[in-house]
Amino acid sequence: MPSNYHTKVFETINTRRSRLCIGLDPDITRFPTEYLPGKSFNLKKNIEYFFKEIIYSTSEECCAYKPQAAMFSALGCEDLLVDLISWVRKIFPGHLVIFDGKRGDIGNTTKHYAIESFERYEADATTVSPYMGLESIMPFLENQNNGIYVLCKTSNTGSDVIQNVLVFKNPEQKSVLPLYEHIAEIFVEFDVSNQIGLVVGGNCVDELKTIHRRFPSTPLLLPGIGSQGGEIEKVTSIIDNYDESSEAKDSIEKHNNDLVNVSRSVIYASAGKDWKDAARQKARTFNLELGSGI
Repeated sequence: MPSNYHTKVFETINTRRSRLCIGLDPDITRFPTEYLPGKSFNLKKNIEYFFKEIIYSTSEECCAYKPQAAMFSALGCEDLLVDLISWVRKIFPGHLVIFDGKRGDIGNTTKHYAIESFERYEADATTVSPYMGLESIMPFLENQNNGIYVLCKTSNTGSDVIQNVLVFKNPEQKSVLPLYEHIAEIFVEFDVSNQIGLVVGGNCVDELKTIHRRFPSTPLLLPGIGSQGGEIEKVTSIIDNYDESSEAKDSIEKHNNDLVNVSRSVIYASAGKDWKDAARQKARTFNLELGSGI
């Protein structure tokens, strides 16, 4: 068993020869309903069938799946997601599961968010909000095999309004840096147990360069590819490029701890009768373009 989450990511990417993470986002308006067994009258049956077939079709091309919590909850499918993740654990035990909850609170509430992520859903990692500070993440770190991805520089177009605001790091020296970089600095320095990664939009090229240069051994979860405009060629040119003076130059983590997430571009590649093959081919294309970093 890996000694910590960073090692788990590294080993999974190397074993699977892939750093592709596929998001599981149930948008029933985009389902190929005509070709699902429940047709329009059995929502949960359709969702279960759809995602099992998507996972069967794409499992050879990826190393992780990332179910989006709110989208399952809004459809009343929390228990279905529990069963789906349990099924992934049984059928595809070599894949990571990242629970995309974006939770953030303190005290007893955040303790229960950790229970939700790692006990109810049995995820390997979860996404969290940094806004309430370090105490909001403590319960998530009790088991070293579990990890978190802290929202750092997100892929949405409005993120600049908050995440790129300049803040004083040291008022006496009048040292300033963007908030996203300050967040990364705080959480990376705190991460003595190798459990913390960062969410950085793959469509935020300049910010990705900064984070990767400053924190080369920190695992990144990179959304924003495909439908949000991020380009794989630009992303790989950054995450596969290490300065000779980098602290990660001789580290085993230096190439193989970043996950690139794609969702809609793969799972909704077609709404026709070829929807399974279309998802498989799209995942294969992304995987080949990404490479494994090895």
